[in-house]
Amino acid sequence: MNICIPTFKRSDKLAGMDYFKTANYILPESQKDDYRKTLPAKRMVVIPDEADGNIARKRNWILRNIDRPLLMIDDDVKCLRTVEGMHKTRHGHKKATEKIRLTSEQAMDVIINGFNMAAEWGCVLWGINVNTDGRNYQQYRPFSLSQVILGPFQGHLDHSLFMDERMGTKDDYDFSLQVLNKHKKVLRFNKFSYDCLHGDNPGGIVSHRTMDREAEYCRRIMRKWGSKIISYKLPPERMGDVLNGNVNVPIRGV
Repeated sequence: MNICIPTFKRSDKLAGMDYFKTANYILPESQKDDYRKTLPAKRMVVIPDEADGNIARKRNWILRNIDRPLLMIDDDVKCLRTVEGMHKTRHGHKKATEKIRLTSEQAMDVIINGFNMAAEWGCVLWGINVNTDGRNYQQYRPFSLSQVILGPFQGHLDHSLFMDERMGTKDDYDFSLQVLNKHKKVLRFNKFSYDCLHGDNPGGIVSHRTMDREAEYCRRIMRKWGSKIISYKLPPERMGDVLNGNVNVPIRGV
């Protein structure tokens, strides 16, 4: 099993470096000297600058060159978390679902089990919940087979699909839709989620992200799949409108 973390201009902000201990970082040739200050050489995979430039292109390089099973994690993912159910306080009020940080060893168990279950269930893509908010986990539905799996945490088994580089930062939404369209299922563990530093974290895709650019990527993916499958609020009123898509996959089941 290979764990890869694509990274760009974040040599001093590798949130999961000590947490995902066996992961290798995929970085462009022009930035290797900066990363040498932080990473040991054995954890660096240096690729040509022309294979970098945007996240979809880099993910495609990884898919073409790194053996499966393959897990790709964003460089601003700090850890994995899980949730426990609602419970009442001594005053009779319901307390919000508790979020628990997994240890590095527990996270590795989740990863190994994820690949094993995906293989047993015939899924070529697996992942975990896209939000640490415990309200997204429903205790009667620990798994989903038709929910999107986003770029910060993607487990790949053998398949022939690649990121559509025309989709820009919506490449992960698009890729999940490609897999669902061809294979009719993906595996998502709803009880686990990733905790990351998205938003104003310098470097990565944040260094290229603007409202206009994101809106254009939204229009592209909506043209490709149709607004009944994936939609965004356009024109946007705030950045969140173009970051989080509303996905409705017409496949029966969980």
